[in-house]
Amino acid sequence: MAGVRCGLKNKRNDLGLIVSDRPTKSAGLFTSNFVHASCVDHSRDVVASGALRAIVVNSGNANCCNGEQGERDTKRMAELAGEALQLDHASIAVASTGVIGQLLDMSKVEKGVRDAGMKLGVDARAFMDAILTTDLVEKWAWTNPGCADVVSPQSLTQRQHKSEDEGLVIGFAKGSGMIAPNMATMLGYVISDLDVEGIDIQAMLKRVADVSFNCMTVDGDTSTNDMLILVANGASGIKAKPSEFEAALTQVCLSLAMQIARDGEGATKMIEVRVQGTADPKKIARTIGESPLVKTAMFGCDPNWGRILMAAGRAGVAFSTEDVRLSLLACDEEHILFEDNAPASFDPKRVSSALKSDHVVIDLRLGGGETATVYTCDFGYGYVRINAEYHT
Repeated sequence: MAGVRCGLKNKRNDLGLIVSDRPTKSAGLFTSNFVHASCVDHSRDVVASGALRAIVVNSGNANCCNGEQGERDTKRMAELAGEALQLDHASIAVASTGVIGQLLDMSKVEKGVRDAGMKLGVDARAFMDAILTTDLVEKWAWTNPGCADVVSPQSLTQRQHKSEDEGLVIGFAKGSGMIAPNMATMLGYVISDLDVEGIDIQAMLKRVADVSFNCMTVDGDTSTNDMLILVANGASGIKAKPSEFEAALTQVCLSLAMQIARDGEGATKMIEVRVQGTADPKKIARTIGESPLVKTAMFGCDPNWGRILMAAGRAGVAFSTEDVRLSLLACDEEHILFEDNAPASFDPKRVSSALKSDHVVIDLRLGGGETATVYTCDFGYGYVRINAEYHT
């Protein structure tokens, strides 16, 4: 990997590369937004071809809605990376993120690609910095298939050296605003040195996204440039066991999704919305998680349970308030706010104090049945400021 600054942003790195030294197996999921960037179409084709060897990413400019010039610039990015890496440009996926409707400065991109091509290494930090926009922190996680835990690492290089005989699944992501994925997250990459021959990783990635990134929302808006790409090149020589590989992939993607929710633009806390019962608990959980009234109440540490029930009720999924039990979990305490078809007795000041936690769980039970969880965040003053000034 490599990351460099070529000047597309005012500060930080803004162009990155991920490169495999051998053929890969890849899978990808892309935005369902009908308004989408040319890099989405290009990268979808590269993944479908089975030839993917590298990914070139720029931040600071989405290269979206730029017509034929935007399409030419996407193709040129792949060609530049191919020249720098001595690879066929048809094997290179392209990703862009940033402001919509502004042409890329291709002279800067050309310099950045060439510079990045000469700085490839195993340290992922420069690459992670290069894909960020309004993010406050980098998002990454790894695990080994068969391992019970997923970790956001302190040193990827150190971990690689320790895991030569285990194989790795490592993920990187960016996203902070315009996040309500219908496929993945704004930009996400999961790489592995395991041999996945014979495994339908495309179907696997879809299943994993449905329980991770597709259960995460910041503001209810699906980006024009969303993509999630999985690349495995078998360099470890270790044959992946399908069940263990899927479990590891799920762990990594779920960790990344939660990190994105926690780093939502202007957010002060992550909110975990759990809903049990009804024919579609996920739809109810997402409606609660995307409600501006719920999110602002959480920012203000206001235990306004009426907003939560209002959001649940407008989701369009039938239930009766007679079956409702609503509680908030924070600071290792559970506070029941509504049950038995009536408000519960609780101490508003104590609940408000608990809501100062950086992790709050909204637990809504609507009867027996399946449980769905959606990860989101609160809305603070910072969200309005960031997005009011994003373009200008």
